[in-house]
Amino acid sequence: MPSTGVRNVLALIEWAAAHHSIMTNAGRRRVGVGDWAWERAQTDGLWIQIAPGQFHHAATPLTFEMKVRAGAAWLGGRGALFGTTALHWLDVEVDEPAQAEFLVPRGRRSIPNWATIHTTTRWDKGDVINHNGVRTTSATRALLDYATQRPSAADLENAIDSAIRLRRTALSKVISRLAGLRGTGRAGTSFLSELLLDSGGESHLERRFLRLMRGAGIPRPECQVIFRRSGQRVARVDFTFPATRTIVEVSGRLGHTSDRDRQRDARRRNQLQHLGNHVIEFTTADVIDDPDYVLATLHTEFTTARVAAPSGHTVVSV
Repeated sequence: MPSTGVRNVLALIEWAAAHHSIMTNAGRRRVGVGDWAWERAQTDGLWIQIAPGQFHHAATPLTFEMKVRAGAAWLGGRGALFGTTALHWLDVEVDEPAQAEFLVPRGRRSIPNWATIHTTTRWDKGDVINHNGVRTTSATRALLDYATQRPSAADLENAIDSAIRLRRTALSKVISRLAGLRGTGRAGTSFLSELLLDSGGESHLERRFLRLMRGAGIPRPECQVIFRRSGQRVARVDFTFPATRTIVEVSGRLGHTSDRDRQRDARRRNQLQHLGNHVIEFTTADVIDDPDYVLATLHTEFTTARVAAPSGHTVVSV
């Protein structure tokens, strides 16, 4: 029969396994491990502190999730995940941080700086949400904070696009929050403002198309517009140009090679045409390698649209 010590070790491991591989003081007391035995286990290097009152077993690799959960449990309701940490926790495409970082109100700056703590004077409604059991800043707020962490332009662009693609935020929300920070001297606002000029799509190709439109002086289209017929959704298209009733898609249609894919695309195109739309298709290579062709084709299409009856739409698929 196992000794009391062995039973306690097994009980600790089982309890931690059921709690994201993290042991707490409350947990070890619940399984019957007293203060002296617990101190001995730490001295022997069997249990290692992640955050005050939060531990992991020496045989269990310390993961990003464990750092986040342990730090968030230690911080409690005093703050939330910050910047890159928040974005990664929300599944936005950013590199996994080496350490978990947190944000607290400026009035709580006296919190022991056990972890990387950032402070702020602004806590707007909706800035803090709960995701997978952890308090985190929203994707909108996290993007603003991420911009202050000096990411590369490519990394920040990718984070913006990923957050929008995942429906963690919307371009309008980020722009609105950013507008409220103009003139405050907040680091990163100018950088983020510049990159938002070409945001709103859901892929690198869509960003390239928006950049092409901006460079050519073409008014920015509306992004991600849904078409309906008799109350039923027909399709969501990437961009619309309301002034000429032109619709542009830049999804690339990657992988649509099977008969079923081609059938789905054809029926979608037919439905759009039944609504009075005109469909023009470009390839991804056109947008990236031959932008002059794209611009010339759009110029012809816009000219035709101005002459056409005002009730029609045009769809351009890239």
